[in-house]
Amino acid sequence: MAARADAGMKPEMEFRFIAEDRRQDILIGLATLYECQQADCSDAQPIDEIGPQRLNCQDDVCSIYFYGLAPYYRLEVSLADGRTLSSQAFAPSGFHSYYSVVVREGDLLVKSRFAFDLFASPICLSVCGSLWLVGFWVLVTLLGVTKR
Repeated sequence: MAARADAGMKPEMEFRFIAEDRRQDILIGLATLYECQQADCSDAQPIDEIGPQRLNCQDDVCSIYFYGLAPYYRLEVSLADGRTLSSQAFAPSGFHSYYSVVVREGDLLVKSRFAFDLFASPICLSVCGSLWLVGFWVLVTLLGVTKR
């Protein structure tokens, strides 16, 4: 059993690949994620592959955990059919970012997809916290009424 000193939550991205032409099979040969400081990714650099910070691909899904997020990213994929395609620049859509990647004839289109993360969603945490406070207030009120 291996010991790991790298613990704690890390930002992550998941990419699900779908073919624009549904009859086409997608087989990823190699995928590279570039991080950028500029919105057009003119300064793109491949992410450093250290610890869990590496792009892992299986079948039609790639995922990565980060130590820290850059403002922008660009994805490049080499397919088994010999094509190498690049995406547009895109920004992370949250701590846990989920994307659909449409494989088109000449490029990749990265689109954010909704994924409800019950424990990390600020809206859910706010609503749940408010409900706990209301429940506590109701309990205190009911206990106060029964004592009279």
